[in-house]
Amino acid sequence: MKNKHGILEYKLEDWHPNKYGYKTININDVGVELFDCLSYDEQNYVMQMSKYSHLNYDDVIKQYDIDTLPNYIKNQKRLGWKCDSEGNIIGIIK
Repeated sequence: MKNKHGILEYKLEDWHPNKYGYKTININDVGVELFDCLSYDEQNYVMQMSKYSHLNYDDVIKQYDIDTLPNYIKNQKRLGWKCDSEGNIIGIIK
């Protein structure tokens, strides 16, 4: 599988001459996993995406989970887990 990367913008200390810093992060799980399953950097990346940047934190979590739930369920099925319609694991696929 080819790795996906994104640029994360973060605020630097007040004493730093530049206001923002940037770093490259691995975003393979963005769009596949639910918000709580993402790493801290991936969560920050999602909050910077234009689709979610205008929302507050709680709304980002709700909307992101709604958007990614079908992919999450499909990924869990691929791993051999049976899920309900909310993404909860309820058994093993036989």
